[in-house]
Amino acid sequence: MKNEDMKKHMETIYDFWYTSNRFYYLWAKQYGITDLALFSLFIIYNTEECVQNTITEKLSVPKQTVCSILDNFEKKGYIKKKINPKDKRNRIITLTKKGTSFAEPILKELEKLDIGMLKCLSDDEIKNYVDIQKKLMSFMENYFNN
Repeated sequence: MKNEDMKKHMETIYDFWYTSNRFYYLWAKQYGITDLALFSLFIIYNTEECVQNTITEKLSVPKQTVCSILDNFEKKGYIKKKINPKDKRNRIITLTKKGTSFAEPILKELEKLDIGMLKCLSDDEIKNYVDIQKKLMSFMENYFNN
C-alpha cells in the first residue's frame, strides 16, 4: 500500500480514537464524573490491590491528575487509602461501601454499553478486531521496549 493511502487510513484511525474518547467523555458526564474518573473507578473496582501507579500507568496521565481524582473520591467517601506493606510510598486504594454503591451501577451500565456496542459485530468480526488490536499493541510494545 502506498504511503499516501496509509496516511489516509491513519487519519481515519485517529478519528475513530478521538470519537471513541468523546463518547466515553459524554457518557461519564451524565453521571457527573469525567472520563478519567470513570476509568479510574473501573481500574480500582477491577484490581485486587490497586495502587495509584497502576491507574497512572494504565491511563497514561500525570500522577498529579490521578492524585486529584483520588483526593476527590476520598473527600466524597468513595475510597480509602491504606499503607502498602510492600511499598510504603504507594498506598493501596479500595472502594468503601459508599464507593461501591456509587461505582457499581455506573460500571454495570458501562458494561452493558460496551457489550451492546460489540453486539453490532459478528463473532468473527469481534475475534478479528481483537486479534488485530493485539498485533498492533505488540508492535508498539516492541517499538518502545527496544
